[in-house]
Amino acid sequence: MLFNSFDFVFFFLIVGSVTLLLNHTHKLQARNVFLLLSNYIFYGSFNIYFLAILLFITIVTYIGGGCLSKVSNKKLLTGFVVILSLLPLFTFKYSYFLLYEVLHLSSVPDWTASLILPIGISFFTFQALTYTIDLYRRKIECVKNIIDYSLFVSFFPTVLSGPIEKARNLIPQFRKPQNVSLNDVVTGVGFFAWGLFKKTVIADRLSQYVDWAYSSVEYVSGGTLALAIIFYSIQIYCDFSGYSDMAIGIGRCLGFQLSTNFNFPYFSTKIKDFWRKWHISLTSWFTEYVYFSLGGNRVRLKLRWIFNISMVFLLSGIWHGAAWNFLLWGTIHAALYLTEYFMGLHLKEHQYKNLFQKIIAGIYVFVTVSIAWVFFRVEDVTTVYGILKKIVSGDVLHVMLGASTMTFAINLVLLALFGINEIILHRNRTLGDAVVSHNILVRYGWICSLLMLIALFGRSNDSFVYFQF
Repeated sequence: MLFNSFDFVFFFLIVGSVTLLLNHTHKLQARNVFLLLSNYIFYGSFNIYFLAILLFITIVTYIGGGCLSKVSNKKLLTGFVVILSLLPLFTFKYSYFLLYEVLHLSSVPDWTASLILPIGISFFTFQALTYTIDLYRRKIECVKNIIDYSLFVSFFPTVLSGPIEKARNLIPQFRKPQNVSLNDVVTGVGFFAWGLFKKTVIADRLSQYVDWAYSSVEYVSGGTLALAIIFYSIQIYCDFSGYSDMAIGIGRCLGFQLSTNFNFPYFSTKIKDFWRKWHISLTSWFTEYVYFSLGGNRVRLKLRWIFNISMVFLLSGIWHGAAWNFLLWGTIHAALYLTEYFMGLHLKEHQYKNLFQKIIAGIYVFVTVSIAWVFFRVEDVTTVYGILKKIVSGDVLHVMLGASTMTFAINLVLLALFGINEIILHRNRTLGDAVVSHNILVRYGWICSLLMLIALFGRSNDSFVYFQF
């Protein structure tokens, strides 16, 4: 039941209507029970057996949290709960990589071949662990009501691909009725329409060109591959931020405030700024629960700080997938971040003096990030080398369309419309995310225009890139 499907629209109309009704009548417990059942129906629609993993993580962290206040060695119990919670993720996602890629146990029967990665497991596992770790750090109180806690772990807008919510931010919202205003609904619909536009009109259309170019590396020109690299950067941003916008919009329509997950990352002028704006919930998770746990920047030795930073990027890379290319992708970003740091570009007094300098710095960030995305997209490093070599030494001015001229032209026009919208939203971001104007007629017109473009040019039922992580 994908967000970009008619099945989900029908599902959400029912869930949203009943939830708003129960909210209005202040039947809090009934609302939460209904939402919890809706969560399990939504998640079970992908694979009913995956529910067992979701329930396992929920029960382990809930019971572990309840026991934390009753034991003397809280650190040991927390460590045990964390390991037990990570066990399904490790088994389904990393066992093959560890056994056959790292340890090279080729003589051992490949029992991992029949394992299917449960959708969203990386997201809801990390979300559940925020409760366990924050409870240990005494940042939150133990949740007694298992309905409220289960609702937090399985909340259907976030369970598949985030944003990864912290327990201290989301659980309190489930404990009180939400007063949903017309402005909340309009804002939520605006979020959803903008995310759906980015996904179905931009990402899914660009993916056709990207898939064609990457599957024909030996036969296409360097210019074609260069364009495919640019298109993939935009594709993965629109795909993932589109999902996040839809999730935030769904939450807003129900009365819940979900965290911002993207903040115009391609407008960044520094790698450090890019990582403050890209997949914010994951960056925040690793910063708070890994980087700070290792000592952060409070360590005495600069070498130790370099290790702490590097670990965050390496873990971020391997979080995306159990393959060497993801590890290499994380290493590249660690190198870029550290290079920027030792050049002094992280200092507050380092400011770009004019618009031209900002544009040059922005182009640098976009180009370096886009090149790194090649390692993210292509698992075979030899193929990556072939792509980059062809771009450098080949005819970069010769671009193959990969489709009819009309289709290619339409894609460019739609891409231009997307860019204009991004600039407007970026300039008006003080009004709120996904809000183009305070004028209600302008907002309605914008939403209707997006829906019309989606109906005319959108591709439906394509899965999201981050579902595989």
